[in-house]
Amino acid sequence: MSRDSSDTFPLAFGVLVSTILAGTLVIAGLKAGITPGVSPLVILFAWGAFARRLARGGGSRFLNIAQVAGSAGMAVTAGVIFTAPLVQILHADKGLVVPPVDVVSLIIMSISGSLIGFGFVGLGTRSFLTDPTLPAPEARACETMIQAAVADQSNRPRLGRSLGLGALAGLLAPLAARLGLANEHVVLMQKQQGDRAFSLDLPMTPIYIGIGGLLTLSTALLVFGGSMLRLIGDFLLADIAPGTAAALDFPDNSMRWVGGGAMTVAVAYSLVRFLGVKRAGADEDADDSLVTVDAGRRSLQVLSIVVGIAIMLGWIIQRDGLTAFAMTISVAVLACCGLMVLLGAILSLQIGSSASPVSGTIFVTTLVLCVTAVLMGRESIDDVLLLTPLLVGACVAVCTANDASQDYKTMQLCGVRVQDGFLAQFLGLMAGSIVVPIVLYIAHEAYTLGSNELSAPQGKMFATLIDGLLLTDAPLPWWPIAWGLGIGVGAVLMEIIGSRKGIQLPSMALAVGIYLPPYLGVGILIGALFRWLAEGRRKQSNESILAAAGLITGAALLELILGSLIVGAEASSSFNFVLDDLLIFDDVAAMTRNVAGIVGIAILGGILWMNSKNAKSEE
Repeated sequence: MSRDSSDTFPLAFGVLVSTILAGTLVIAGLKAGITPGVSPLVILFAWGAFARRLARGGGSRFLNIAQVAGSAGMAVTAGVIFTAPLVQILHADKGLVVPPVDVVSLIIMSISGSLIGFGFVGLGTRSFLTDPTLPAPEARACETMIQAAVADQSNRPRLGRSLGLGALAGLLAPLAARLGLANEHVVLMQKQQGDRAFSLDLPMTPIYIGIGGLLTLSTALLVFGGSMLRLIGDFLLADIAPGTAAALDFPDNSMRWVGGGAMTVAVAYSLVRFLGVKRAGADEDADDSLVTVDAGRRSLQVLSIVVGIAIMLGWIIQRDGLTAFAMTISVAVLACCGLMVLLGAILSLQIGSSASPVSGTIFVTTLVLCVTAVLMGRESIDDVLLLTPLLVGACVAVCTANDASQDYKTMQLCGVRVQDGFLAQFLGLMAGSIVVPIVLYIAHEAYTLGSNELSAPQGKMFATLIDGLLLTDAPLPWWPIAWGLGIGVGAVLMEIIGSRKGIQLPSMALAVGIYLPPYLGVGILIGALFRWLAEGRRKQSNESILAAAGLITGAALLELILGSLIVGAEASSSFNFVLDDLLIFDDVAAMTRNVAGIVGIAILGGILWMNSKNAKSEE
């Protein structure tokens, strides 16, 4: 992988940042169930640290290379924390001895998944970067930040009221929730009967509101529509009495299966569209030289896939021997990786990496692996120890595509050749593959994965899925699955009809809303509405993009600070520090915290509105 000699410093800086971010955000991600897109944060770090260097020329390339390397490690963080904890959670749920985190296996499979994802997304670069139907919201936010960083002082947007104010609010809003001064979720209505619960709330979450400020209103409405379907389902499920026939047909986790069914149909349609019709819609105005990968680089991408596959095969054979199961499950994993990695890139460019439903693609992968295991007669808890690292590798591969597609799109928008970022992506991934499993081990030893202190909601979801498919004799909840498949078909038909009328109605956006927590869709709609009220149908202004990027950056910065404190404390064993200890104002009245939460939402949305409105009035 050849490179420009001027890339050495941004490469080194980016890899250092990647290592820090990947490690310190592990615990925050395990608690929240999501990981924020950190590319804007990396750009902000580089911008602040090397402002004079950027002013000497070549600043756009410097920031692009630093961004690609600096955010790559977070792909490993997401891939590992979403799937690896299911081993400890399943053992605890079944009353078995909870095993430690298998650091060596996780490092091996993280490297394998990184290489596979890195290779596939590099080979598919031209296809998804020239698709004009993919809005790439976070990539455009990063492009705007980079352009602002390298522009003449006289041509820069007013950064204080956009990026600066957004970042400050993005940091202070979740901090206020941590301290107990405001409710992060303002509950409007809730209902519970046994294990069945329904809650309608407004989220004071800068990341989701910021992402909404970057999306088109139609996409945000679809995500919100999916969230409403999820809420309606949760509301109806909460009325079902435990132990009844209806409770057997519709278990308390039914909406997860509905979302999974809808996601499966949307995934299948997106793959068909990507492999066929979608290519005819390539953006003819795109600079082909920026997205074309040289033959030599393509050979290296193929080699990366081959090496990743060899590592995965070697691990399976070492653990299970040269058996029919090892060979069959390997083929299943690799087939899923090849398809889901490309889909992961599309999803990220469609919705943004922070909100991209990685778990949806891994849901489908989990289904394939479990069905394969059942057909091969491998249905014991010991087989879970073999399947989970494979899921980790697949999830890391998909998350790599999520991150790389946004970063490569930013390079394209900034006029930097995409293949020049391959080395940066590779180095950042390798750094994350080493540090993340180690930090996960520290986290488990300190708090126990799946406990109240470290809930790992994505891990619990996959533990439930594998338990239902592989370990229990209870039938699958076919009614919720059927409803999900039907909703997915309806969403696809809606997308097809919309495309014929020139309206973008991505079925995947609706499936995202059903599959992920409802408050995500509500937060995204809040951000999109505030911006739309100011800009209407006009092209989004640079200042509103910077404000939205600031909200995401500030929230990510807070998680970085808290993650650094907890990892450092546990690694040194100097004192016990948990994030919940920050709740120092727990005596504040609930009504007061709700009012503060509503005010916080208004402030976050108001920052988007103000920057959009001011930019409009100045034209």
